Amino acid sequence: MIDRRQFVRYGLGAMAAASMSPFAHAQDADKKVFLDYTQKQLDDAYTQTVWAPNAKQVIEGYTRTSEEVRQKLPPTTYAYGNKPSENLDVFAPQGARNLPVMVFIHGGAWQMLSKDDSSGPAPTFVGAGAIYVAINFDNMPGNTLPGMVDQCRRALAWVGANARRFGGDPERIYVSGHSSGGHLTAVMLTTDWKAHGAPAQLLKGGVVMSGMGDLAPVVQSVRGSYVKLSAAQVVEFSPIKQLDKTNCPALVAWGTLESPEFKRQNRELADALAGRARLAGVFQVRGANHFEVVNELNRPDSELSRATLALMNI
Repeated sequence: MIDRRQFVRYGLGAMAAASMSPFAHAQDADKKVFLDYTQKQLDDAYTQTVWAPNAKQVIEGYTRTSEEVRQKLPPTTYAYGNKPSENLDVFAPQGARNLPVMVFIHGGAWQMLSKDDSSGPAPTFVGAGAIYVAINFDNMPGNTLPGMVDQCRRALAWVGANARRFGGDPERIYVSGHSSGGHLTAVMLTTDWKAHGAPAQLLKGGVVMSGMGDLAPVVQSVRGSYVKLSAAQVVEFSPIKQLDKTNCPALVAWGTLESPEFKRQNRELADALAGRARLAGVFQVRGANHFEVVNELNRPDSELSRATLALMNI
C-alpha cells in the first residue's frame, strides 16, 4: 500500500483548510489525522453523497432542467463517431456565425448521466451570443477511463473540425466539465492535440468544476473498485502530472461544502496552474455542495458564469 502522505502536497491555504476539516481530529479509536486517512475516511472523502444529503434531488434536477431547456431551445444532434452513443447536442443562436463554442463534459462518477442531463447551462451561453455543446460518451462499467478520454478527445476534435457547420468559430473552442467531467476536462486541457490529429491550439480555455487532478488517491478509495488503471495510467490520466502540455488558461471552481479531499484536489490543481501562468481564476462557491456547483452555469448572473463568459471574451 502506498503511504498516503506521498500524494498530499499542501500550500499554506490548503493546510489551514485541512486543519478545520473533520478529519483533522478524527474520532476513530486510533486517532488518525488528516494526512493518515483510515480506509473508511478515504472512501468517504470520495463518496460525495456523504457530504451532500440532497444529492438525489439535485441530480434529478439536472434531468428536469435539461428537459425544460430542450423544449424551449431545441438542439441539433450530430454524430462524432460510429457508435450510437457517440453524439453531441449543439445549442446555437438563430443565424449563428463565427461564434465561440463552449463544450461541456458531464459528470456522474464516470458511471452515470449523459448529454441529456447537461442542457441546463445552454441558455446562459446562447443568450450571451455563444454556442453550447453537450457531448455524450459511454459510462462505466461498459467503458473504461481510457475509453472515455478517447471519446471526449474525438468529440472535441470533431467540434473543432466541424464548428463552421453549426455557426461556430474553430479558433474559439472552449471546454468545461463537472465532477468526473471536471477530471475529463482537465485531461482535455493537458492533451497534446497535435498528436491526436487536431491543431495544437484546439482549445482556447477551460473551466474545471469540482474535478480531480490526481488519480493516485482516487484509485485507492472505493472508486478503485471500478476505476481500474495501471500505475502508468494513473500518471497518464492525472492532469496535475501532465501540466506541461497545457497551453491555454483555465478557471477552477469548487463548493465550500465539498469533502476536504475534493477541496484539496481542486486547490492543488489551481495552484499548479498558477505556477505555470495558466490559471484564469479560482471560485469557491459559497454554501454549495459538490452537486450544486455546476448549477452556477445555469444562471447568467452568477460569478462563475460571468467569469466563464469573460474567459470566452463575450
